[in-house]
Amino acid sequence: MVTSPLPLDWIILKLAQICNLNCSYCYVYNRGDESWKERPKYASEEIIDLVANRIEEHCTKNVIKEFVVELHGGEPLLIGKLKFEKILTKIRNKCPNTQIRFVLQTNGLLLDPAWIDIFSVHGVSFGISIDGPPEVHDKNRIYRTGKGSSEKLLSIINTLRDTHPDFSRLFGGVLCVVEPSMHGGDLVRWFINNGFDTFEFLLPDATYRNPPDGWIGSDPYRRFLIEAFQEWYSMGKMAPRIRMFESMMAGFLGNKPTLDALGGDIRRLCVIETDGGIGVSDVLRICQEYSIDTLNLNDSPLDAHVDHYQVAQIQEPCNECKTCPFFTSCGGGYLPHRHSGNSFDNPSIYCDALYGVLKEMHDALRKDVPPQYWTVPPVLASTRNAGNFQEVSQTAY
Repeated sequence: MVTSPLPLDWIILKLAQICNLNCSYCYVYNRGDESWKERPKYASEEIIDLVANRIEEHCTKNVIKEFVVELHGGEPLLIGKLKFEKILTKIRNKCPNTQIRFVLQTNGLLLDPAWIDIFSVHGVSFGISIDGPPEVHDKNRIYRTGKGSSEKLLSIINTLRDTHPDFSRLFGGVLCVVEPSMHGGDLVRWFINNGFDTFEFLLPDATYRNPPDGWIGSDPYRRFLIEAFQEWYSMGKMAPRIRMFESMMAGFLGNKPTLDALGGDIRRLCVIETDGGIGVSDVLRICQEYSIDTLNLNDSPLDAHVDHYQVAQIQEPCNECKTCPFFTSCGGGYLPHRHSGNSFDNPSIYCDALYGVLKEMHDALRKDVPPQYWTVPPVLASTRNAGNFQEVSQTAY
């Protein structure tokens, strides 16, 4: 059984259930879950009081000095500036002995100088969702009218970047959902050419029973990730930050990735909905049995979901993954992506894509790291052909 190294120290707080976009791949609105329709559109003052009280209770009990509150939606900025500031102030005031770190994920379409001022005053770092150039971004990230959102978004970003001194300081980077019709290396260069030096690739949320739109297997995603990695790795010290690749590389050097997308322990976080419902991870709502919360802040502590949903058991990787030579870098992949419709005891639906880029990564390291830093692992049992796979030691980094 996986052991959790630390208590829960991160919540995803849904400020809004609604959104100003209708992204085709969205796990909230377009992957089969309709629970959002039964929840309040916005988190109320009463729910925020409960959230703050539960954070203080949890941090006091577990002697936690720093706690992350990720502000999310829907589109969280739809709650409005006045309510937004009240929420941040209330949480901080009710948790006087804990350093609260606020992060926010937005589609960026409501950002303006006043929002950046608020982020600056309250120390909010933020990420923006961008899938790439208009022909890619506008394929999925659309308004309810069907119109694409890239033109407005890039205009907002460029204006704020040029005119607001705090934009670049607070901007944490881009989340990009992979659209495999584009060449991965071209997309890496597009982000760099447009002034983005930190971005993350996300594989579309899906299960075996609920695959991505247009699914023909994982080969297109495999190709995309390999192309993107090759371009990124060729840049050496000038490469942008791509968290997926950095974390995978760290896995080869003996450091198990903590990213939930790479098998990180999700007992360390929970999702709080606008009605106070406590969930494991909102992406799990694409798995039908996790679409309805049976826990609530009114009568449950923040970490009640761990035992209630048997998180340790469901996130345990399958035997095929644990015997794979690249397991230390992949971790079995993202938990929702392992769901067959009945069980999580499977490799990721994107297993071949992850394996492909990890093989490419391994070969690149094998070529560039001096031989004296390489060691042969004692066991390489795998259902795949591991070939001459060897593991790099931590001293090589």
